[in-house]
Amino acid sequence: MSLLELDEPIHLVEYDPQWPIFFTQEAQQLAKIFGPDLVGIEHFGSTAVPGLPAKPIIDILVGLQDLQLFYAHAPALAQLGYVNFGSAGVSERLYVRKRSGEYSVNLAVTTYDSALWRDNLIIRDYLRAHPETARLYAQTKADIIAQGHNKLLKYSDLKADFIKNLLAQARAWAADNKRDS
Repeated sequence: MSLLELDEPIHLVEYDPQWPIFFTQEAQQLAKIFGPDLVGIEHFGSTAVPGLPAKPIIDILVGLQDLQLFYAHAPALAQLGYVNFGSAGVSERLYVRKRSGEYSVNLAVTTYDSALWRDNLIIRDYLRAHPETARLYAQTKADIIAQGHNKLLKYSDLKADFIKNLLAQARAWAADNKRDS
């Protein structure tokens, strides 16, 4: 798939309490597809943070023992309407998305407990534990959209610095929590 196909129009909506339910429904289907190759599955991204406005797309982190195991399951995912975009510019991850059905889904498929796996969960957990930072993130996203940047790639690019700083804060917080436990 090309970057042009990847660069879809986006918009933000208020938090929907149905999002965790949609995650659970999709996770059950994915568990059947991946079977014993699935080591972990998590809801992440903005739809996983209660109260945070987001693109109305459920982000799911799929952890496999080996990323190459994905390809055996790609045909079954395609039958469910998933489109594989390969790495989409992020090493050690496969980006797969579905835009049909009751809700849209992004899958980030990676090696379980890799740095990418841990970083995505640390950011989620940090935003859940720090509502003021979540509000700042919501405002950053809203400002980008208000400036007319409503295509995925430009939107992602414009929030990259915020995410980089957020990740640094989240990592420090996680390290402090680890030392305290």
